[in-house]
Amino acid sequence: MSEIIAPFPKGTRVVYIPTHAQGDRNHGDCQHGAVRRPGTFVSFVLYDCAAVPHMTGTEDYTAQATDNRDLVAE
Repeated sequence: MSEIIAPFPKGTRVVYIPTHAQGDRNHGDCQHGAVRRPGTFVSFVLYDCAAVPHMTGTEDYTAQATDNRDLVAE
């Protein structure tokens, strides 16, 4: 059974660190965003883009499901 990771509250700024980055939050494939909907195993995150650099988790953009094990607080 998968380990349960406590989700970040809605609006928390997070960094997605892909597995191949081996924990390096400065890796070029890492993405920054804000939690839109927390979940037990997966949270939906609104990732930043050039048009919206400072999201808060309340915008009307499509969030992407992300494994909580790959997220760290900014």
